[in-house]
Amino acid sequence: MKLLRNVSAALSGAVLSLALGVVVNAVTLSPAHADTVPSQATQQYADMCANQATGIPAPYGEADLKGNPKLGEYCKCFGAKFAERAMASVQGGGKSSSLDETVKEEQAMRNGCRKQVGLPLLKFGS
Repeated sequence: MKLLRNVSAALSGAVLSLALGVVVNAVTLSPAHADTVPSQATQQYADMCANQATGIPAPYGEADLKGNPKLGEYCKCFGAKFAERAMASVQGGGKSSSLDETVKEEQAMRNGCRKQVGLPLLKFGS
């Protein structure tokens, strides 16, 4: 159980770091570059999905998808959903959900993308 908490914390830390980087970039960009932020954020999340999350065991990471031919398509969906959520959070004044709510939202987004591309859904413990 402690290992699962550590893995979950590590993944959450990586996602939080990426989100903070996106936020800082979004705030510091000129208006002329503002339209590129969503696509940059989407690509950053997709890269994190493919390169980092595949090293973390399921259900907290995407290790079960490593080498799967649908991984790229899944990570594009993942990147778009997570970037959209991060940008909405920034534009909404940074209102935060509880940790449980955040985890449930992320799980739903991940399973939504898995379903969309025809991959097995993750089962999460309660």
